[in-house]
Parts: sequence; C-alpha cells; structure tokens
Amino acid sequence: MAPRYRLPRTWPEHHPGSDYSGSVDSAEKLISRFYPVLAAGARQSDSPAHHAELLHQLCTADGLLELLDWTRQGLGADPLACMWLGSLRWYRVVTGSYPPGAPQPPRRTVDAQLARLLGEGALTLQPDSAAGSLVALADGQMAYPSAPAQPESQDPQALLRAVPVGLVPYIDEPMRRAWARQTVALTHGHPALLRRAEELAVLVHELATSSAPVSEGTAKVRREITESIQDAPVREILERQLDAAHGPDRSRGRTIPADRGMDAGLLAVIDQLAQQWAEVTRAQ
Repeated sequence: MAPRYRLPRTWPEHHPGSDYSGSVDSAEKLISRFYPVLAAGARQSDSPAHHAELLHQLCTADGLLELLDWTRQGLGADPLACMWLGSLRWYRVVTGSYPPGAPQPPRRTVDAQLARLLGEGALTLQPDSAAGSLVALADGQMAYPSAPAQPESQDPQALLRAVPVGLVPYIDEPMRRAWARQTVALTHGHPALLRRAEELAVLVHELATSSAPVSEGTAKVRREITESIQDAPVREILERQLDAAHGPDRSRGRTIPADRGMDAGLLAVIDQLAQQWAEVTRAQ
C-alpha cells in the first residue's frame, strides 16, 4: 500500500515539515479560491459539451475532501487510495459501471449529482474526451508513481487533476508534490508529465496564496506548463483556472447563471463541493 500521511487534527496547529505553521491567512486564501478556480473550468461559451477530465477533476477534489475529512477526525488515511476511489467514481459516472475487479465504493454527493445531470441531459460531455484515463482505470488496479499506469503516456489531460491538490491547505510542498504525482500516475506515468503535475500543483498554490503581482519566474513556469498542452479545450480550462487562482476577488464570489442551463447544473455541484470543502478545512 502507499504510505500513510497524517495531517494536523486541528488545522492551524503546526505539524512537522509544514510550511503553514501559524499561517491561517494563507490557508484561508486557499479555501476561498476553491470555488472560483473549479468554477472557472466549468464556465464556457463556445460549446455546450464539457471535457470529461473536468468531471474527473471534481471527483479527485472530492477524493481529497474525503481524505481531509477522515484526517480531521484523527483517522489515518491513504491519499493515493482516496484519489483512486475518486477516479473510480468518475469512471462510473462516465461509463455507467465500475471497472471489473475494482472495489465499488459507495457513491458520494458529487458523483451522484454528476451522474444525475448526465442522465437528465443537463450535462453533456465531449466524445472521447478522456479516453486515456478510462483505458488506464479499466484494469481495476491502483497504480503508483513507482509503477504508474501507462508509463509512456504524456497525455496532458491528466494535469487537470493536479489543480485541486494545489488548493489543499496546511500541507507542505513535498507532500503537495507527492499527491500531484500520485493522482496523475493513476492513469498516466511518463516522468516528464509527473514532473509537470508537481509544478502545476505548486503553481496553483503559489498563485492562490500570493497577493503580489506574478513574478517573471512564476509566469515562465505557467507558460511552460500551458504551452506543453496541445489539447486546446484542456489548455483553455487550465488557463481559466490559473487566472481564477490569482484573481483579484478574494471572496467566494459564487455566481450560478440562470440562463446557462448546462453551466448552472455543474456550477451548483461545484458550489456544494466548495461548501463541504470549507466546512472540513476551516479551523473550528
């Protein structure tokens, strides 16, 4: 099994190796950016169909939420296993069933809502927009960074799953990098892609917690990541999410458009997920 990580039971308290000792303000910035960042990926004007990896990103975020909730209760949890279960739930949302031989975790609110939206026609997906991830998960086995699924694949669609890792509060950079590698290695394993996933998670964290103008170094990292993505829809989703991470509005800023049915249903799912994220991650 993958190593177990323990996060602080009381979030603001220092834990060894954390770069968040006493930095409640940084954590609050991360928490406040959760909805704007994920919602930015769902808002689009050129097509009614959404990229399937966007839903995968939401299910990964929900897997992280489950991990953080267990840890807050003082229970040890395996980050890789939690993200894998999130990916399996996503697989069921897209295909209608779990992979043969895989565990069948009970549905959670997010994947149940996504399945309902798809079933009702309130959400549509771009055809074959996440074929690589579906193929990798189909064998029903959990992959590790040391033995990743599709070790030669550099498909950058998987990078979207590193975005919510960048928004987790109260973890240090080595842990953030490890989680980013783990979530991408579940489906794609080329070393260059795993490094990009690490860089992206750190970039999202930096943009979300900084109030200063973006430095030249940070801008360069962003360009290198986005320019490496040839899939235009994925690149556009990521660009919008990175803009939202460093957006000037530090409030929740929830806005669910009444005249965009396709967007409204998905944004409502993200809104509820964001509320649960805040309840679990904010200090009591």
